[in-house]
Amino acid sequence: MAIKASGGNPPTNSLSFTEIENEFGQNASRSLGDYRMNNLNIGALTEVSLSRDGCGISANSDIPVDDQEIKFSDFFSAKQNIIIDLHSSNQNRVNAKNDKYNASSPSGNFTVVGSSSKPSTTSGKKVIIHVTKSIGSAAGNVNNVALRTGNWDSGTEVLVEVATGGLIMGAGGNGGNGREDASGLPGGTGTSALGIDYNGTDIQTTGGSIICGFGGGGAGGGGQTKRQGSWTGSGRGPEVKAGGGGGGGGQGIPGGAGGTSPENRNGTAGSATAAGNGGEGAEVVSRGEATINGGTGGEGGHTGDTSADSGESAFLTGAEHEDASTNGGGGGGSNGAAIRKVSGINFTLIGSPSITGDQNATGVS
Repeated sequence: MAIKASGGNPPTNSLSFTEIENEFGQNASRSLGDYRMNNLNIGALTEVSLSRDGCGISANSDIPVDDQEIKFSDFFSAKQNIIIDLHSSNQNRVNAKNDKYNASSPSGNFTVVGSSSKPSTTSGKKVIIHVTKSIGSAAGNVNNVALRTGNWDSGTEVLVEVATGGLIMGAGGNGGNGREDASGLPGGTGTSALGIDYNGTDIQTTGGSIICGFGGGGAGGGGQTKRQGSWTGSGRGPEVKAGGGGGGGGQGIPGGAGGTSPENRNGTAGSATAAGNGGEGAEVVSRGEATINGGTGGEGGHTGDTSADSGESAFLTGAEHEDASTNGGGGGGSNGAAIRKVSGINFTLIGSPSITGDQNATGVS
C-alpha cells in the first residue's frame, strides 16, 4: 500500500526506512540514494521517477532522480508505479488489465518502476496506462472500444495518459449502399475509443488524442424513367434505372468501408486520418436526352466535419419523362463515443485533454 502522508507542513508523521522498503523493495545497498532512477525513459516519458505526481510533504512532487538530492520526506505519500505498455506497437481492442497486466511476461506489456517483481495486488499502487501508439477499435456495436481500462483492485490509482504520437480511436462506420429505383441506404455507425471500467480513473492527454469513430456517409438515391411517347404512342423509350452512389466510409481505426453501388459507383474507404468520399450516382439515358441520374453518396464523418453527410436524391434531366420516380439518399451514420463508461463509474479529466466526441456514453464492450 502507499506510504502514509506527511500529516502537514512541517510533517507531523515520522517515516522509517522499513516503510520505504515495504513499498518499493530492498535495493542492493539498502540506501536512500539507490531509490533514485538513473536516466530511465519509458515510451514518451523521460527521467522517469520511482513515484511521480503525488509525493513529498505536500503530495505534489516526484521522488528525485539521477544525482538530485534525496531525503526521507520525499517519500511521504509515495506509491509504486506500474506503467502499462501501449507505447511499443499499434494495437486494436486492448484491455489494459486483462491483456497487459495479467500477461505472463512483462515484456511489451508493463513495467513495475524500480522493481523486477510484480506486486501481489495493485491496491495502493499507481497504474499509468501510457499510450504513444495508435489504438483502434472494431466495427459493429457502438459499445466496442479501442482501449478498456479494465477493472483494477480497489484502492488502485489509475491514470490513462495519451502522450505525443498517441491516438485512441473508434472504428469508422461503413458507407451506405446505393440501390436502383429505391432510396439509398444509410451510413453505418462508428464505434468508440476509450472505455472506463474502473471508478475514479483519471484521463489526460499530453500531445495525443482520444477520438470517436465517425459515421459512414449515406448512399445516393436511385430512380427509374422512360422517354415519353407521342400522342400516337410512338417514340416511347425503354424503362431504365440508375443506382445511387455508395457512401464514403467514416474516419476511424479501422476506417469504414465505402458503400457499394449497382453500377460500381462505390464510395471510398475512410482511414485513421480522413473520411471516404461518396461515389457519384449512375447516369442512364432512356432515349434521346431523357436521363435518370442517381444521387451522389455522402462523405463520411471526420474530425473536420464530425457529421457524416446524407446521400443526395436521384434527379431527372433531358427530354420529357414518363412514369419517372426518384428517391432520396440515405442518412449519414451516427458517431461512436470518445469515452464510454460502465454504469455507475465516474472518471476525471485532467486539464483540457484533446477529446473529440461524446464523453458521457454508457456501455462498454
